[in-house]
Amino acid sequence: MKNSKPTIYDPAFLPNNIYSGVPSWLNLPVLENESELSSMDAVVTGVPWEGGCTIGGYSSCTEGPKAIRSVSIRYTGYLPDFDLDAFDYLKVGDFGDVACRNGDYPLTFEAIRERIGQIEDAHALPITFGGDHGIAYPIISEIAKRHPKRVGVLHIDAHLDNYSIFGDDEYSRCSPFYQLYNDPNMDSTKIVHIGIAVRVTIRKNSQTQRNTVQLSFLQEKLKRMAGKSPSVKQSRLHQKILI
Repeated sequence: MKNSKPTIYDPAFLPNNIYSGVPSWLNLPVLENESELSSMDAVVTGVPWEGGCTIGGYSSCTEGPKAIRSVSIRYTGYLPDFDLDAFDYLKVGDFGDVACRNGDYPLTFEAIRERIGQIEDAHALPITFGGDHGIAYPIISEIAKRHPKRVGVLHIDAHLDNYSIFGDDEYSRCSPFYQLYNDPNMDSTKIVHIGIAVRVTIRKNSQTQRNTVQLSFLQEKLKRMAGKSPSVKQSRLHQKILI
């Protein structure tokens, strides 16, 4: 492993390559062996995956890890508001990409689980770049195996991603949270969605419409209860809205 750090405004700068023509994230050290993971506080890994496309054709999300790494070398870990450099306190490396075969859920999701498991078992924090968001299920599920009922998720999205199935595809980008709600190691009350705005994209008589109607009913009911002293019933209702 070559020690390196974010570097900008240096005319002699040559970035580390994670693979040909693509720099490591923030020019951080490239991790080539699993044995190096235990020396890290956090480990970056890419998941250039696209499963079934739920609208239109190929979306190019497989280019995500490459694009994120390529633009990252313009930045450092320095936080001017706090006058500190994150990498004075954290040791982070780039472990490359998970092996993906687009459209092949068993092979790719197993490879994702293996990679996340390696990082978790080295007691490092996994940082992943996708890829379509169907990868949320194997990533979070694998973490939850090691921390049963203790994993919390803050999901920032315009959609709930909780379809039980899309056509005959139960692992599409529409469905990761449906899978997580039913994961035996997850506590669904620890999943919070922020930014839901599905009313502009719903289709009549669809599962999204049913989910939205139920969510809207619960939100309105909670609003009517606002201002009253908290109760067990109100707390449980709030949990339903959050999940």
